[in-house]
Amino acid sequence: MRKIFSAFITAAVCAAAMVSSMNGFSAVSAATSSVYGDLNGDGAVNVLDQIHLKQNVIGVKEEFPVTNWKAAAKVPGGDIAAAEVIGRMNDWLLTFGTHEDLSSPMRVQHGIDVSKWQGDVDWEKVKNAGVEFVMIKAGEGTEVEPKFLQNITGAKNAGIQCGIYWFSSARDVESVAAEVEACIKTIEPYQLEFPVVYDFEYRCFYDLENDPMTKDRKLCTDIIYAFLDGMRNAGYYSMLYSNKNFPVLYLEKKRLTDEFDFWYANYSKSLTEPDEVCGIWQRSCTGRIDGIGYDVDLDVSYVDYKTIMETYHLNGY
Repeated sequence: MRKIFSAFITAAVCAAAMVSSMNGFSAVSAATSSVYGDLNGDGAVNVLDQIHLKQNVIGVKEEFPVTNWKAAAKVPGGDIAAAEVIGRMNDWLLTFGTHEDLSSPMRVQHGIDVSKWQGDVDWEKVKNAGVEFVMIKAGEGTEVEPKFLQNITGAKNAGIQCGIYWFSSARDVESVAAEVEACIKTIEPYQLEFPVVYDFEYRCFYDLENDPMTKDRKLCTDIIYAFLDGMRNAGYYSMLYSNKNFPVLYLEKKRLTDEFDFWYANYSKSLTEPDEVCGIWQRSCTGRIDGIGYDVDLDVSYVDYKTIMETYHLNGY
């Protein structure tokens, strides 16, 4: 199979929340937090500039994109060879040069993520509410999510870009192969514009106090890596999902984020932008969107994933 640089998903507990209006998304503004300068040309210096740097400096290895900018810079002859995928970035980015020649300001896309807990969704209303992409739960362990077929069919028919996430039930690396196989079988019929994400989180443990797995960072990371690696070897752009605390407590985070893209969950009401470098920010778990009768997670994407999938023939393209 051809290889790609993709990512995994570990989930977050929905605690603090940021409430959205019924049929729209509040703007993501900025605060000072970056040392790199105004790389994305939006007039502010903040973590979005680091995101722009990471996501736009793209290298190519074995014909697939390396989206981590540090890794991309190490690919022989591929420092920015594929940067035109999102918007050409110049060599000065790799050395933090001055702002002289920069591509268009970063465009964000607003989306949601759904599972059976959102019930029956009216996808046309969701589209009209301004939702540009959706991350759909496709399965858990080796079982398909009950609402997956209904959700992906409805979202596709409404013209909404789709990605998926798969919830882990693996307790060892050996059992991950069955999850990878089940995931591929489930999503194979579809072209996915957004990443394939692995959700390994708190409820993967029996309990936080006594489960020995909570003390084994390497095992937890190996399980996640095995799924992400299996999916990318099958031609999918896989992605890491987690919140701020889970990787610090239970994972070898750098092993994953050095190689894979990151879907980051932080619902703090004080944030108007993500406080970690990520490709997608899950900013609320209590959003209200026309067409959905329950609370729904709200997401912001900083990457033109569809162009990446089309250019490198990933995710069924």
